[in-house]
Order: sequence, then structure tokens, then C-alpha cells
Amino acid sequence: MIKNTLLLFVALTVQQIHSQQIYLYAGKNFTTYDYTNSLGQSNSNVKSDTGNYYEIGYEHDFNEKISYMVGLTWNQFNADGGNGFSIYSWKTNYLGIQNSISYSIIKTRDELELTVKAGLNTSTIIQGQQELNGVFYDLKNHEEFKGLVLQPLIGLNLEYVITDYFSLSLGYNLSKAFNISNSTNEKLSFNNNQIQFGLHFPLY
Repeated sequence: MIKNTLLLFVALTVQQIHSQQIYLYAGKNFTTYDYTNSLGQSNSNVKSDTGNYYEIGYEHDFNEKISYMVGLTWNQFNADGGNGFSIYSWKTNYLGIQNSISYSIIKTRDELELTVKAGLNTSTIIQGQQELNGVFYDLKNHEEFKGLVLQPLIGLNLEYVITDYFSLSLGYNLSKAFNISNSTNEKLSFNNNQIQFGLHFPLY
């Protein structure tokens, strides 16, 4: 009886250890600004631009299907535009915490796994700059940019186990970021498509 109990305890412990990992993501954001001024007018001359994305975090598997992830993120949400009179661009860096749940929909014997993900990123601007005809402006204190930004997201992730200690992944996330601290009549949100490459390290 004692022997069986010890074996069960060891098995559960090993399963628990193997259900955790550290991950690193890097990728690209393809961002479109959704902006309206104090009169409710949008600017059709604002175009999508690219920015970098980084995340480091921890993943815990509740079972063979469902996992929880929490990570520290760095996102660049950039845009540019212009008309016949002005050329302008926005470059921003946001630091955040991202919580998400993933669900495994396909898993093969050679450890190729496809998961679907849903989550929420909470972030704030760390650095931001607007360029208007060669003149630069700090965006950190602008009401449209500063404060708390909520970014719900959905995505897909394909992961392949290289060894017992290391795996690679390729993912895609679709999200929209809202500044919930902005109390002015000018409104700004970010529509974002994200491509990410990941490194995963199981904890033993």
C-alpha cells in the first residue's frame, strides 16, 4: 500500500513538473491606428506600419488540452501617413502583462501541436514619439496615448518539440488595443496583426 502510494505521488509530481515551461517570443506587429478627432472625424491618411514585439513568460498545463500563460510584453505600435502638405509618423513602445488561455486542437505523435489562444494584455506607454514634417513631439503625456491600455486578443500557435528540453513555435495573434484612461473627445485604438516566433523550455 505504501509502495503504491509513493509511486502514485512520484507519478503526479513528474506530471506536474513536466506541465510547466518558460517561453520566449519575438515577432512583428502590423498596426493600424483607428483615430477620431474631437469632432468625430477620422484620418484616412494614417497607414499601417510595422513594429517589434517581445514576450517572456511562464506556461502551466492544467491538462492535455488547456494551458495558462502569463508573460511580460514589449509592443511597438507604429503608424505613418501624410497628405499633400504634411508627412507624419508615430513610434510607440508599450510595456505590459499578458494573461491568456490556450486550447490544444491538434497534437500528433511526433509532438507537433496546434493550439488556439485567447487572452488580455494590460499595458502602458513607456516611450512614444510623433514626427511631423521633421519636428518631433513626445507622446507619453498625450491623453490619447498615456494611461492604461487593454488589448484583448485571439490567436493560433503551432509548436514542434525538437528535444525533451527545447521546442520551437510559430504563432499569429489578432488584437485591438483600447486606451481606457482617455477622457477626451479624441479617441485612439490600435488594430494589430502579430506574427511571433517562440522558444520553449520545459521545467524539470
